[in-house]
Amino acid sequence: MSYHLLSRLRPLRASAILFTNIVSVCSGFLWHQPHHLSLQRQLIHHQDASSYVPVQRFSMSNRDLVSSATDRGHEFVDDGNIISAVRSSLRDDLIQPHIDTISTNNDSSQDITVVLLLAVSGGRDSVALFHAVTALLRKNNDDSILNTTICLSHDNDSGDGIKEIQCELHVAHFNHEQRGDNSDEDEAFVQRLCAERGIPFHNYSWSDEEFSSAKVGQTDENTMSGISFTQDIARKWRRRKLRDLLSDLVLQTNKNTIRDTNRWGAILTAHHGDDSDETILLKLLRGSHLSNLRGIEARSDKFDLTTDMSPSTCVGYFAKPMLQLRKNDITNFLESNALEWREDESNATNKYKRNKVRNELIPLMRELAGGEEALQKRFNNIDQQSRAISKDLKERATSYLASMPSQSEFWLPGDEVDIICEEAFHIWASRVTDRQLQLSYDQINRIKFQVERYPSRLQWTIDVGDLWRVQRNGHILALLHDTENISDSLPWCIVETKSVLFDVNDQIESDTELFISIPPELENSTLTIKRIKDVGNLRFLPQWREGRSPMKIKELLRGQKIPLHHRDETPVMCISGETDEQIVAVHIENLEKRRDGKWIIQSYFHPSKGNCVTKVKLAKT
Repeated sequence: MSYHLLSRLRPLRASAILFTNIVSVCSGFLWHQPHHLSLQRQLIHHQDASSYVPVQRFSMSNRDLVSSATDRGHEFVDDGNIISAVRSSLRDDLIQPHIDTISTNNDSSQDITVVLLLAVSGGRDSVALFHAVTALLRKNNDDSILNTTICLSHDNDSGDGIKEIQCELHVAHFNHEQRGDNSDEDEAFVQRLCAERGIPFHNYSWSDEEFSSAKVGQTDENTMSGISFTQDIARKWRRRKLRDLLSDLVLQTNKNTIRDTNRWGAILTAHHGDDSDETILLKLLRGSHLSNLRGIEARSDKFDLTTDMSPSTCVGYFAKPMLQLRKNDITNFLESNALEWREDESNATNKYKRNKVRNELIPLMRELAGGEEALQKRFNNIDQQSRAISKDLKERATSYLASMPSQSEFWLPGDEVDIICEEAFHIWASRVTDRQLQLSYDQINRIKFQVERYPSRLQWTIDVGDLWRVQRNGHILALLHDTENISDSLPWCIVETKSVLFDVNDQIESDTELFISIPPELENSTLTIKRIKDVGNLRFLPQWREGRSPMKIKELLRGQKIPLHHRDETPVMCISGETDEQIVAVHIENLEKRRDGKWIIQSYFHPSKGNCVTKVKLAKT
């Protein structure tokens, strides 16, 4: 079809519309539908059809594609301000707040690089986010898409704040392999999108994972639970893989610099305003507290980025830059620009609760509320009120926690548990379990009932699920984890120790051999393998913190992502002096990557090249 021919038909707009319909029907290709709709809109508004940017279906070099993607953002038909909304959210919700939290020199934002990892399924929402973000990219001097900046201000924006930042863009796709050939076609579609823009593509397939059935029932987000597919397991799988990939991408050029804050990252997902409304309703159906009846957050709390147990001060976030947009806006943006997307047929079914809320409950509420605008206003009011309640409660609860004599135990204020105490206990329980335990309002009510109804009972235990128990002892509440299923036998034993001359080529730490330097005052002492629960929370100074104060061993384990209920069982190599016991080395189990862990030697016992040291040979029991 000739675009120039259609432009000449502009005075006869009705004829042109009829002509495009006939061509579309005769062509028989489904992808023409948004194409000819866009042409019709342009003709109706007296636009020159020759200015229309069609779907890229021709071969082009990476260099030309990058230029096209990064230089044509203003050419998109964007009546719904999709690109502008994404730009504003990236700047105001993600990048500027992060820049404000780090200590930098004047104008040093030019030296900061953000790695943006887009999760793209191929569906409507993620494809719109993909095009909006690529439209904001500006290529730098070389040909690499990795060497770009992202524009964060409008041409006429003269206000304060960051205007642009160096950026590396990557795309991750997850093939869940649950929809036959359609799943593979989704993967191929996203891969083609990335190839056309020269953007690195990272794909993960469900069948490539080795999920252990022995882990069924675990709630740790870093541990897959079971081999069968469920929405919850798939969500945890995606989040774990995205965090691992972001860590690798941010730290790949930063392996030798552990205090560099100039590289950081964010995982971008395509949740929009309709998704946020659905979240409020789902929370209401689950019985969430009033302080938690709010929608989706535009940015998560920051999390540390680590790779292969290497320490780092680099951080990452989850961010959702399309929350101010509605699904209709996104659809209009794609259709107006004849941009393709993949449709997941399972979204139209009511197999999952969220789908049923989206397809049945919200349309009914829209009708009862008096229309789309009225319903959105009510959702916005609920969200704002919940956030205000949450902010006030959190401030008071945090103040109460700070006043407690100990942070490892929860101190009851008396025989009455008010709403501040409830919130404080909820925060405390999440904090001391590294967010593994998120108590529901019903569970907190059970604890409150026990305290207030039976004030004279100063010792009791309540099971709160997932092997966790709340134990009262006087005016103190403690959290215990049931570890009875953990074997009493030690997982490691010392096979042999002997004195050797430490060679420069010897490996200091491995799974089965360690070289340690024992000070003269401890030469006659015996090395033993114990568990942390047997020796207590002793001090430990790893080699990478040499020159700083020692940390408690459980603090080290927390930084190494060892779950709370595994820490007491962690094996340590100890040596006893005349008055005290010291930890020589600790074994860090690599639970997340399913590979063997490693022993970490305390700095005080680290060997020096060329000196006589003790070689310790170990074996698994």
